[in-house]
Amino acid sequence: MWRERSPALEAVMVMGPEERRRWCTALAVALCLGCTSITGTAFAEQTIVPNAIASGTTSPASTTAAIPAAHKSLGQIPVWKRITLGTYRGVDAVREAFDAQRLGIGDSANEILGRPAFRFSRTRTDLDLVVVTIADLGFAGGATLAEIHRQALQVGLHLCPAEVGPILRLAYLDQRVGEFLHIAMEPVATYRGDLVDLTIANGGAGLLMVGGDGNPGLKVAPSSKFIFVHPSRVAVE
Repeated sequence: MWRERSPALEAVMVMGPEERRRWCTALAVALCLGCTSITGTAFAEQTIVPNAIASGTTSPASTTAAIPAAHKSLGQIPVWKRITLGTYRGVDAVREAFDAQRLGIGDSANEILGRPAFRFSRTRTDLDLVVVTIADLGFAGGATLAEIHRQALQVGLHLCPAEVGPILRLAYLDQRVGEFLHIAMEPVATYRGDLVDLTIANGGAGLLMVGGDGNPGLKVAPSSKFIFVHPSRVAVE
């Protein structure tokens, strides 16, 4: 049976104790105030219910590769935001920038920032980013990370360098509450060997960058949003 990705709960699980306390407090306040931005439909879109639990049985589709149907073409996917790699010279500079802007970072996300496989560009390079849902790529019933990446590449998009995660977090300061954007990237292994990718989130208690399960076989819901690189990249210095 596939494991299912729940971005909202995933964000809480990778937080430290203080981060988790603040997030839960903000959620409780929002519930009391009837805040629809992180409750109701918007919150449900971030929470994935496994087919086996929803139906009471194990779905045969859970072991079958998802087949993409009609999907958006590259020309139908607009550029969302441009960022510049090489802005921060290494992990120490990034962590200092996070502290200066009071941005939260999950434990696993913080760990992989310092791993040798997490590379920081020495050259300033502009990247045009796009936001797509799994449904945009033609997967009406969800798909695994491997299937999502493969289909996006066929459309003409590119995976993000891992550095996109912290750079985007530092640049995207007006993210709405309840939004979780997964960075489409090659996962980075922790010291224990766990594969981790990054998610840019605003769970209601502040702006966060958290780590998630980067296993290629992990299945995600069609409403989940991913960040890819548009091919219109421009190098600067």
